[in-house]
Amino acid sequence: MQNLLDAAGGFLAFILTLFVFSYLLGDNPLYRIAVSIFVGAAAGYAVVIAWYNVIFPQMIAPLLSLDDLLSLNFAVIGPPLGALILTGFLVLKLGRGTSRLGSPATGFLVGVGSAVAIGGAVTGTLFPQTRATFLHLLPFDASGGVDFEKALSSVVIVVGTLATLGFFFYSGSARPGQPADRPAFAKPIAVVGQIFIGTAFGVMYAGALAASLAFFAQSVMELAKFLQPYLGF
Repeated sequence: MQNLLDAAGGFLAFILTLFVFSYLLGDNPLYRIAVSIFVGAAAGYAVVIAWYNVIFPQMIAPLLSLDDLLSLNFAVIGPPLGALILTGFLVLKLGRGTSRLGSPATGFLVGVGSAVAIGGAVTGTLFPQTRATFLHLLPFDASGGVDFEKALSSVVIVVGTLATLGFFFYSGSARPGQPADRPAFAKPIAVVGQIFIGTAFGVMYAGALAASLAFFAQSVMELAKFLQPYLGF
C-alpha cells in the first residue's frame, strides 16, 4: 500500500511539473490548474500549522482548564481570552453592518505587527550592521605588522556604508526651470553609493537565482530517479 501511495505521489508530481512547464507555451488551463493546486495546498497547510501551533495551544487549550477558569487565574486565561475577543471582532469585519466593530482589532493587529517588525529590524539588523562598521582601519596580524588584507576590507566596508548613506542625501538646490539637483560635494558620494547599492542588489539576485536553479535541478533529479524504473533508462 505504501509503495502504491509513493508511486501515485510521484506520478502526480511529474504531471504537475509538466503542467507548470506548459507555461513556456503561454498561459493555459493546465498551468492555472497547477497554480491553483499549489495555492490551495499551501493555504491548507498554513491553516493546519496555525491551528496546531498557535490557535489551539495558545488560545483554546488554556480556556479549557477548569481549575484556572474557576479560580479566575487571569495570568493564565487573560491573554487567550483577550485573543479570543479580538478574533471575534475580526470576524465581524466580514459583515457590512458590523465591519466598523472590527476596526479596533484590526488597528491593534497592525500596530503590534508594525512594532514587532520595526523592533526586529532595529535590534536585529540596524544595530548589528552599525556595530559591524566600527572597524580598525589598521588591523595588526599575529606578528605585530599591519594586516593589509583586513585593512583593505575595513576601508571598503566603511567607505561603502558612508557612500550608501550619502546616496540618500536628498537635500538639493532648486533652479528656475530645472529639477532639484544634489549639491556638488554630494554627487561623487552618490555615484559611489549607487555602485555599492547596485552591487548588493546584483549579489542578492544572483544568490536567489542560484538557489532557484539548485532547487530546480534537485527536483528534476528526483523526478528522473522516480521515473527511471518505469522508463527503463
